[in-house]
Amino acid sequence: MEPAAATSARAREAALLGALFAAKGQHLNRADLARVAGISVADLESTLAPYLQAGYPIEFHPQGGIGLQEPPDIWCAEEILGRCPAREGLPAWEPLLLAETASTNDVAREQARKGLRAGFVVAAARQTRGRGRLGRSWESPTACGLYVSLLLRPALAAAEAGQLTILSSVAAGDAVEAVSGLRPQIKWPNDLMVHGRKLAGLLIEAEPQGRGLAHAVVGIGINVRHRAEDFSDEVRHLATSLFLVTGQLYRRADVLVALLHAFEARLSRPFAEAREAWAASSLTLGQQVTLTTVRGIKHGQALGLDESGALLLRSDSGEIETITAGDMRAV
Repeated sequence: MEPAAATSARAREAALLGALFAAKGQHLNRADLARVAGISVADLESTLAPYLQAGYPIEFHPQGGIGLQEPPDIWCAEEILGRCPAREGLPAWEPLLLAETASTNDVAREQARKGLRAGFVVAAARQTRGRGRLGRSWESPTACGLYVSLLLRPALAAAEAGQLTILSSVAAGDAVEAVSGLRPQIKWPNDLMVHGRKLAGLLIEAEPQGRGLAHAVVGIGINVRHRAEDFSDEVRHLATSLFLVTGQLYRRADVLVALLHAFEARLSRPFAEAREAWAASSLTLGQQVTLTTVRGIKHGQALGLDESGALLLRSDSGEIETITAGDMRAV
């Protein structure tokens, strides 16, 4: 745990950055800014100096206040905290931003098992052993994508864990849309697709406890700034990025902030709304599909989701089955 003085300093700096980002380039009165952070006007420039040195384009005018122009693709925990303040009834986000790690899911799971509270967020500029579903690797080149894991402790029965996959997929789509105006389609169970190529993937790892869940780690990889050459030959024809689709280089911090806001919104509303949003964006519903599951190969038509988030599949014999996990391909 951080010393109280450090925590207080971090909160002050987060409040300043949050106010400057909220102003969207406009200059703020120094007295108002000082009041937001609970510091003196004389301390403003020294408090913000490290962020100016880190590359945040903060402008200090002797009489015109202080403003922040559009930053480059850098991030810090104080920016995330300042732009995502705690909301009543929802987990307060606690970001940890790393230059490199093997897997953000592994970091979050380790902290979960140590008893860390819900709201812990770990993101990395690069993963050396990023992974997706079924043990597949997730390519994580430096400073190209958002590689992030969220620690949640949802009040769900173990049988309802599938709701997290649906809610998380929808929230990731919400975030992409908020940043870029682009609404991805969702391929069951957890891929975000644009023009037939994968933009993002999710890996939810939940740990049961009795009939409920001790915790759930929601891992999300979103291809943000990748150029074609950033993908390996193996996946280049299968993957895309926000840059490749829109031609714009978005800040990973902006995508992370949008993602956390999207989770706040989805977690505060009934699951039925997320299920409806998932259906509206689904590439799967109504399609004839083949699923590889632990119970073997399944063929049929994808009909919808049940209340637990499981896929409803009408088999060739007309029987309706519920599928909680599997690998899907269209027929």
